[in-house]
Amino acid sequence: MSIFLSCGEASGDYYVAKLAARLRQKGFSGKMWGLVGPQSEASGVEKTWSMGELQLMGIGEVLSSIPRLFSLKKQIENRIIQEAPRAVVVVDSPDFHLRLLEGLRSKGYGGKVVYLCPPTVWAWRSWRVKKLRKLCDLCLPLFGFEHQFLSERGVKSLWVGHPFLDEFDLNSRFFPSFDPEKKDKVIGLLPGSRPSEVNKIFPVLLEVAHKLELEGFVPVFSIAPNLSEEMKDYVRSRSRPFEAYSGPGAELIERSDAVVGASGTVAVEALLRKRFMVVLYKASWSSWLAYKIFVKTPWISIPNILAGKMVFPELLQKNATASAVLEHLLPYLKDSAYRGKVHEFMDRACDKLGRPGALDLWAEEVLKGVER
Repeated sequence: MSIFLSCGEASGDYYVAKLAARLRQKGFSGKMWGLVGPQSEASGVEKTWSMGELQLMGIGEVLSSIPRLFSLKKQIENRIIQEAPRAVVVVDSPDFHLRLLEGLRSKGYGGKVVYLCPPTVWAWRSWRVKKLRKLCDLCLPLFGFEHQFLSERGVKSLWVGHPFLDEFDLNSRFFPSFDPEKKDKVIGLLPGSRPSEVNKIFPVLLEVAHKLELEGFVPVFSIAPNLSEEMKDYVRSRSRPFEAYSGPGAELIERSDAVVGASGTVAVEALLRKRFMVVLYKASWSSWLAYKIFVKTPWISIPNILAGKMVFPELLQKNATASAVLEHLLPYLKDSAYRGKVHEFMDRACDKLGRPGALDLWAEEVLKGVER
């Protein structure tokens, strides 16, 4: 008796790790295995394949990897059919996972299929809703507006709140107020968790660091734990003489007065900690063209979508420059009236994250119909 789990991003690895730990707490003693990363492995999931296989960015990078990904998909399908796990749980990476689920269903897999962090059909590729209805027994989205979108279109979906809230009590958490006179004025710089992302964003952040130092602030670079040792060395060596922090990005965010970094889950972590963030997005021309043509939302950052306005400035493509970063960052750091307005909207966005209990919900739903 086993459960198969698969993820393709650092954030997905975090969710799988938390789910695996909660499954054990709920009494599941069977084997957990799949395509995962280091956090999942540390939580007791057998790493049959590495999530690094799916860490691609940009249409060009994806296209060149199609033969390898097709072979990987077939390997996983065959192994799942052979092992017959009671449940298959996939997280993010829809280009790969939807095809994997199609292959499994076509080969007769009849176990439970749960999609955690399902595709962003509310933003683009809405036709994927039909696939989610057909292939999945349940979707477990991260945000309430996603749950509403899926439910209204006939997809079985459940949601109580974002899983970060299970470890982060907004009501009791102490948020130190910003003090412009304190000596340790740290600004966290987060270049991302994927090599292609780091390569594009790090040079901008390095220029930002030099400018911030002239303004009397202390830039600290984040080195994502899931990066290869080669990429970690790249960030560490290139960021000198500035500090480079190798721990969890959330810890650096907590320590910082504000952060600048790659678009993604980190923006939600910054929102929870009431830390202002300037969001950067730089991708290949093909990915940017696809975004401009197909994506329906006015913002790329979840906090802005939750707030219904631009709370975290978004600097996209050629606009992601060091000068532009400081044009948005310095008013927040130096103008208390502006800072107060920003925090009002951050509070409103936080209110839409739901309530604690996501991890219990996830584990209980995965275990339904699965013998312990």
